[in-house]
Amino acid sequence: MKKILILSILVAVFSSCTKTAFTPASVSSGNADFTTFISVGNSLTQGYMNGGLYAYGQSNSYPSILAQQMQMANPSMSFLQPMAIGNGSGYIYLAYVNGQIDPIQPTDSTYTNPAGPDPSWTNWGASLQSTNFNNLGIAGIRLTDCVALSPTEEIINQVICGSNPNGRFMNFSGSLPQYIDHIRASKATFFTNWLGSNDVLGYATNGGVLTIEFGDTVDGITAPSIFAAKYDSILLAFNKLGAKGVCVTIPNVTSIPYFNTVPPYVVVNGVRKYFYISTAKGVRQATDNDYILLTAYDSVQAGEGSSPSRAIENDFVLDVDEAAAVENATLQYNASIKNLAAKYNYGVVDMYAFLASLQNSLNIDGVTFQRTFIQGGTFGLDGIHPNARGYAIVANQIISVINSQYGSTLPMVDITKYKGVFFPNF
Repeated sequence: MKKILILSILVAVFSSCTKTAFTPASVSSGNADFTTFISVGNSLTQGYMNGGLYAYGQSNSYPSILAQQMQMANPSMSFLQPMAIGNGSGYIYLAYVNGQIDPIQPTDSTYTNPAGPDPSWTNWGASLQSTNFNNLGIAGIRLTDCVALSPTEEIINQVICGSNPNGRFMNFSGSLPQYIDHIRASKATFFTNWLGSNDVLGYATNGGVLTIEFGDTVDGITAPSIFAAKYDSILLAFNKLGAKGVCVTIPNVTSIPYFNTVPPYVVVNGVRKYFYISTAKGVRQATDNDYILLTAYDSVQAGEGSSPSRAIENDFVLDVDEAAAVENATLQYNASIKNLAAKYNYGVVDMYAFLASLQNSLNIDGVTFQRTFIQGGTFGLDGIHPNARGYAIVANQIISVINSQYGSTLPMVDITKYKGVFFPNF
């Protein structure tokens, strides 16, 4: 998707209004120990933003924001992230072109691109492998890639994680071939665990069309029974370290702008005219229960979907059956997360329920947030990952559970100090 005309900001009907708590009189760790805080997860943990891994996004990752609050309770703690240099892999940015706000991809050579990949990105991370980092998030990994249930799978997962350019800061060889081995070696006293989103997200963002990822594995939906077994392994690893922590549930992926920006129809003379879409069962007209992906925007603007012969391609549509498969797996994943967290007496941040509150809008400290692409204030320009302000909101959700679960008094983050989408100067 490239060009999007930015309409005037919609007037929202507030579904709820919250107020960030003031800094408590005294900040304490309560029953938690933040000495060695470890975050595990995927792109959402690593600080991936606007379709790329780069310094600004990482600096505003939710683990980084959490660590700043934890340091108020434990000033001696340190928090290290494997920072990309400058633009890192490159990222999407907004430019004003021919009367429109234009999201420019990092690989777009049409314009002088200030957000293109940094020259260091080709080999980024290789020199960092000897450092013990606190943020172990790797964009692109699934929970099923992090734990092996057989020797063969261990080799596959080692290659998957090791081949991922976002994970080059970790050494997947020697005594640390698996992601879980890095957890076991982390000496964590406290953790956050937001693994699992990619176990359904990759399938969903590919429109339910299976693809090969990193040359080694089919990118489908992880079986819920396998998810539960591997999630248990992750929590057991932290439990054996004596660490306390919180787990974060998997959001409903269809609640994010990537699936809700392009409607399945156009309005002609006040009447909805539904697009034609390709599905595994053949070509048909879309319904309100089918999701046209954000990446289909340009082709739809060019007339794709207007007739059976110009049906929107299958991999640009998450149809009703595919969406149901994603939702079914997500609900089972979240049931396992909650049950296993209770087994080890860890807190749970219900991000599935929280993101549902953005279906209409949410008002925090006088700022209105929605799931709307670009204007909603929460998500970045890829329609999947939060912007800096969105990550601050995530951090507050986690802080609330930490304080409740462990009697801590960590102060909430002032979200107004964090930026949303950067708009160009006209």
